[in-house]
Amino acid sequence: MPELKLAVATRHFNLPLKRVLDTAAEIGARGLQFDVRNELKPSELSETGRRQFRHRLQEQLLTLASFEYPTRRSFSDEDALDARIAGLKAALEFAFSMGVTVVCGRIGRIPEDADAPKYKLLCDVLNDIARHSNRVGATFAITPGVDSLDMLKRLLDDVIEGPIGINLDPAGLVMSENDPVEVYRALYDKVLSVTLRDGLRDIDGQGIEVPVGRGEVVWDELLALLDEGNFNGWLVATRTTGDDRIADMARAIRFVRNLQAGQ
Repeated sequence: MPELKLAVATRHFNLPLKRVLDTAAEIGARGLQFDVRNELKPSELSETGRRQFRHRLQEQLLTLASFEYPTRRSFSDEDALDARIAGLKAALEFAFSMGVTVVCGRIGRIPEDADAPKYKLLCDVLNDIARHSNRVGATFAITPGVDSLDMLKRLLDDVIEGPIGINLDPAGLVMSENDPVEVYRALYDKVLSVTLRDGLRDIDGQGIEVPVGRGEVVWDELLALLDEGNFNGWLVATRTTGDDRIADMARAIRFVRNLQAGQ
């Protein structure tokens, strides 16, 4: 199995930018994922600033793995929708200018009724984003939520104007009672990025994020499938809870490397 490309989601560091780069290198990451809505904003980085930033990454032997563009509302919610679409399009343009090909984000729940106005609106929005992706050279990768595999497949089939990918979040799938292995098998050709985090269902049926290796994600099987599917994207270590998130992300990176080494 070729060595997997391992990155970290820097938004969970809560550190100044200089320390972010140093810390990522120290814990063994080779790539970084930045939040380009709240952390690394396109409007705050001039062309000179972008060149300097890329130079600093090269000095640390780091690569920009992907970007994330989080939103507070779904893409089927008409309230301030134009602003969300414009923001995502700007993030895709910024990504391409920085040598990044994938922007990850959530779209909200997929409406169950394919004839519902909200479902049609969501399809129209994603087709618009897909056309924009064709023009700018970076692709939007949906992070699936609680929706079933069938609903996700139906939505992807209805996006016909250009590329839309998947950011596979095994922990999120486990916590919503979906099987990451089944989802990857069905959509492997759409998976552009993988979120390296773990989760489980507690006694009350609630989803809980836990350190990688301590949850219900069957990592050895999933990593074997990534190899079988010729996945060449990044695994991005993410920790949204816990008292020492940086240490947990470092352990996640070591966990994957140890699995690959057969330890």
